[in-house]
Order: sequence, then C-alpha cells, then structure tokens
Amino acid sequence: MQSSKWLALVALLSGLCIPLALAPFNFWPLIFVGVAGFFWLSFRAASARQALWLGWLFGVSQYGLGVSWIYSSMQTVDTPIWLGVLLTAGFCLALALLPLFQLWFFQRFLRRLPLALMLIAPLWWVVNEWVREWLFTGMPWLFAGYALSDTPMAQNAALFGVYGLSLMVAVISAGMLRVGYRLQRQQRRSAQITALSVVGLLGLSTLVGLVQPASDWTQATGTLKVAAIQSNVDQRRKWTSAQQQPTLDFYSQVLRDLPDIDLMLWPEAAMTLRPEQIPTYMADLQRLGTERDMALLTGVVTLDAGRYYNAILGYGMASGEYRKQHLVPFGEYLPLEKYLRGTIAFFDLPTSVMYPAAQPQRPIRAELNGQPYFIAPVICYEATYPDLVRRLARDSDLIAVISNDAWFGDSIAPHQHLQITRMRAIENGRDLLRATQNGVSALIDADGRVLQHSEQFVAAKLTGELTLRTGLTPFQRLPSAFIPWLCLSLLIVLSLMARRKNRPLAAD
Repeated sequence: MQSSKWLALVALLSGLCIPLALAPFNFWPLIFVGVAGFFWLSFRAASARQALWLGWLFGVSQYGLGVSWIYSSMQTVDTPIWLGVLLTAGFCLALALLPLFQLWFFQRFLRRLPLALMLIAPLWWVVNEWVREWLFTGMPWLFAGYALSDTPMAQNAALFGVYGLSLMVAVISAGMLRVGYRLQRQQRRSAQITALSVVGLLGLSTLVGLVQPASDWTQATGTLKVAAIQSNVDQRRKWTSAQQQPTLDFYSQVLRDLPDIDLMLWPEAAMTLRPEQIPTYMADLQRLGTERDMALLTGVVTLDAGRYYNAILGYGMASGEYRKQHLVPFGEYLPLEKYLRGTIAFFDLPTSVMYPAAQPQRPIRAELNGQPYFIAPVICYEATYPDLVRRLARDSDLIAVISNDAWFGDSIAPHQHLQITRMRAIENGRDLLRATQNGVSALIDADGRVLQHSEQFVAAKLTGELTLRTGLTPFQRLPSAFIPWLCLSLLIVLSLMARRKNRPLAAD
C-alpha cells in the first residue's frame, strides 16, 4: 500500500513537471524530470491495472495545470462557475486518457523488448505526441520539445522540427534514468558511460544550435518596416453592435499614426463587420495602402455561398484571401450542434458557425517598391500544427500569425501559444509577425527570438524591422510527421524482430 501511494505521488509530480517546464513558468530542466518520471513509472507498474492508474494520474496533473485555461475561456462569456469548472475538469480528465493508454500499452507490450528504456520508450513517447496532433481533430499542446525554446538546442528544430526536439528530450531523460538504475546497482562504470553519453548529447545539440542557428539555413533578401496592431477589445463586447464603430475608429486612427510602414498586420477578426457591410471603409483601406506602398493584412469574417469563413484579406500592396483551414472544435464549430446550440452562451457565439477552407490555401502576395514577396498567413490555433505552417512557409518570405487570445483571459494559454508560435519560426527559418487582440503580439526573428512584444490587456502598436528570407530548412524538405513515422516504423520493426527471435529481454 505504501508503495502504491509513493508511485501515485511520483505520477502526479512528474505530470506537473511538463507544463512547469513550458511557458510561462519556463523551468525548462523540469522537462527531463517529468519525462524520466513517466518512463520510471512505465517500468515500475506491476500490472496493467496499475499502469492504467498511474498513466491517468500523470495525465490529470499534466493537463489539470497545462490546459487549465479552458476555464478562463468559459468565463469570457460568463459561463456559470460551477459549469465552467465541470466542463474544464471533464476535458482534462478526458485528455488524461491519452497518457493512460501510453503507459498501459508500454507496460503491456513494449517494456520487455530489447533496449526498452534507451530506445523503445523515447520512440513511443514521440509517437504519442504525434497522435495528439490529429486524434479527434487534434490537441497539439504541451509537447516536450517546446520546453527547449529558450535554449540553443531549439535551433535544431530547423533540422527535424519540434518532434525531433521531443525525441532528444526523451532520449536524454531515458539516459538520466538509466544512470540512476546503474548507480542503484553499483554499476559505476556503466553509469559513467551513460552519463557521459547524456552530457555529450546535450553538448552536441547545444553546439550545433550555436554554430548553425535556424537563420543560417535561409537567405535574407530584404527588410520590411512592420507593425503589429493590438486593439485590446474586451471579448464580451467585441461582437456587440455598440462596439462596431469604436473598433473601426481605432483602426482608422492606427493608420493615421503609422504612415511609414511596409507591412501592417491586424488581429484575427479585427473587424466584426464583414467587408461587404462596410464597402466605403474597405475601399479607403485599399486606396490608402496603395498610396503609401503599404501592404495591410487584416483578420475578417467572410461570407461565401451562405458559409462563413475565418479569413485574412490583403489590402493596399497585398492581395488575396486566406481562409482558415483547421478550425477549433466548440470554438468555431460545434461537433454536436443539434444538441449543444442554445445550452450555454459559449456555444451560441457568432464565431461558432465557421466552415474550414474547402481548398488548400496559398500564401498571400504583396509588393514593395514594385518587387513581389509572399506572406505565409496563419490564423490562431493553426500555429500549433507544424505541417500546416511548413507547407505555407516553404513558398513564403515571411510568416504572419493573427490570433484572438482574449478568449484565454489572464491565464497561461497566451504565453504557451506564443512559445509554440516561436517554434514555427525556427522550424521554417522565417521571421514572424504576430498580431493578437489583447496580447501577446510580437516581432520574432528566424531564430525564434522575440525582438519586441506587447504587454497584455493594453492597446499596442508594435513597430520594427523584420527580414524577408528565402530558401529551405531541412525541416521544410520533408513532412513534419517524418520523425513520428520513423519512430513508429522502428517500433514495429523492433517488435517484429523480438517476436521472431522469441527472446524478449528485460528493460535495463
């Protein structure tokens, strides 16, 4: 009984280490502790039933803190406290089923394979992160690789993406655990060799990041004077008729205040009126942008053939429309609309009737001094999908991300979202401009460094220079799922080989 309580405590503490290693806490060394703790539990679970329990506890603490912002999103539309708590708890408990399955499957089928700790466990960790990207439309949040964002090791994402970083974290964590095992068995020589290997991997990845940052894979072709605009409109008022004119007036004033800008970016659904409802206003944007040789991108809601789209439109020296491809379930569409519509205010918002783009989307074309350049447009949650951004950024000179993080209030989500967005800049070796409704807006260079950022809950006009870049990083040359597919393939091959030899071995 005492042992079971100790294992349960380790599961809870290890799960907490994952979000604590990420923004806004940024205690990044804890990511190795959390992943190593999960691996330790995978081997200590004495039965499939105990593995289910420990995996679920790990997930409860991981997601209980890591996605606690779900409650804040409910409160932006005044959902009753009891209902917000109930829905948030239900969501976190459901997500905890993912590490439950991960630990149970490892305990049941993988832990006695050859190299179970140093190879099988890290491969299986990455496969499960990848599953979270697409299962039930996806929840690509809290990946281990994001914890390295503020270290030189993050630059390796230009080589193999965030999944490659997660694999590196998992291998190092497994090595740390193996050192502990060897010391416990008084096998000092083996422990020393493993420790040197771990330090060597840390040192090598750090050295590669320092010597070959992401920006070295691409070539600068020019600079732009850019502006990211943050309106700070309260989410409760945003879609009201009383807020429509003040919103238009705010952006008109921004244009008067910033006459000397090459590219201006407004947030997601910056104006709640559709373009055809304010034709004179939009015509003025086009005229002013053309006169100033300025490209303007703004988030809007468009209507086509009776369907609403969350979109980005280009004005002035930018042209074209980008429609959001990956919608947020329950936020932009209702999976069970017939049953949920009308139950609570959260499900009756104007934004919960959107449709995804019917066709693959292309970068937006812009011009400066008669020369064309291309912008990879990304809307909010799409920034969490590596391959979606990769496909757009391959043919672009700059990445532009618009978002409405006002949904999350004063929670950890806006900081997590910014950290995730920074990784997209590194993977693609492209500078990135980010405009949000109430923060955090930012100018980010190709190495993922935040050059400027806004404070939250204030109106802001971030201005500065970003670099246009061409060329491909190694990450862009292959699908972002290349690392997970490689991990899954190795797992299958190793499992078949072990079965064929009929010689399952102990974990360590």
